Amino acid sequence: MLLQISKTKWAIFFAFISMFVLGISDNIRGPLYPELLNFFSLSHSQGALSFALTSLAAFMANTLAAFSLKKIQLDRLMFVSIILMIIGPLLMGLASTFSFYLAGAIFFGFSIGSLGVVQNLLIAENTHGRSQTQALSGLHGVYGLSSLVAPLLASRAPAWFLNNFPQWTLLTKWQSSFFIITVLAAAILLMLFFTTAQPQFTPHALHDESVHGKKCSVWTMLWFAGFFASYVGAEILISSRLALYMRTYFEMSLEKSSDYVFYFFIFLFLGRIFFVFKSFKMQLKNQLNLFLGSSLVCLLLGLWLHPFFLTLVGLTMAPFYPMAIGYISATAGFQKRRFLTFTMGVQSLFVIFMHIVVGYITDAYGLFYAFGIGIFLLIGSMICLNLHPKINT
Repeated sequence: MLLQISKTKWAIFFAFISMFVLGISDNIRGPLYPELLNFFSLSHSQGALSFALTSLAAFMANTLAAFSLKKIQLDRLMFVSIILMIIGPLLMGLASTFSFYLAGAIFFGFSIGSLGVVQNLLIAENTHGRSQTQALSGLHGVYGLSSLVAPLLASRAPAWFLNNFPQWTLLTKWQSSFFIITVLAAAILLMLFFTTAQPQFTPHALHDESVHGKKCSVWTMLWFAGFFASYVGAEILISSRLALYMRTYFEMSLEKSSDYVFYFFIFLFLGRIFFVFKSFKMQLKNQLNLFLGSSLVCLLLGLWLHPFFLTLVGLTMAPFYPMAIGYISATAGFQKRRFLTFTMGVQSLFVIFMHIVVGYITDAYGLFYAFGIGIFLLIGSMICLNLHPKINT
């Protein structure tokens, strides 16, 4: 028998729990990156291919989501995304060759790409006003919480299973967290089977220029995608390479380097949760500029003064993502679905090139210089945010 719940509650519940699993799966890859390089005997450029292919698949999923949502509803796309979330980490955990691992990374990329679209649209289209801002902050606060769990899970899970369940051989190795993600995603799939939203999700209304005004050009959307994607590139650069940075330049162990990633994400979590309960009268664009500038300062201090400032970047970056989603939704009006799907697609494509460039620069010049790319990404985000064309809604 299906459990019927209100559409808004359904949207918030499944957006939040799927974000928790997505956050863990997305952020265990950073702490496990050194293990991946050692296990498959890879160079930094080769290892970066796993990140790049995941981002490429996410980009393709973003693009496909934009077209598929013209035919199916958000709840159906959520269902498909969770199935992909089960397949991807399972293949990555079972991989005995790097090619096999990359196949899993591609499935995983499709899942996070489509889930990212579904989660943000579920909140953006089913909440309004202050409740929307709080829900978006809460949604990405969940990402912060799961990101907090991720490095601990990645570094502690193998030892815990070895001590308590040594007969479960697969779970005693560095890949154990991939199998845990598979189980969590399977649990969400079961809940999707036994729940339904009331009223049911319906197809999205088509854009009628006589009612909704002329569609914005791709050029206009690129400016919005530019400030969003540049920020995301900087955040992922730091979170995915921080453990390797600490092991490379400070000779830390897996556990100690993972602790730095943990600090980064605890700051990210605290910053996002703060904005669930607190809002400021300052214009949203000014707040976004403030957070970008603060992140730039912390990144510079982390590279040239003390690495602890790299963890503080998590705090200064924390509110930007949910506020950016809210800013784009409010600015684009009826076109927010078009803007958000386009922006997330560009974000995924942008992250691909970021990973490739970072891998190349790390091999050629060292990780310190690769981290410097984050400086240019944050500056680029500020430029696009402040120079994007106006939209008449």
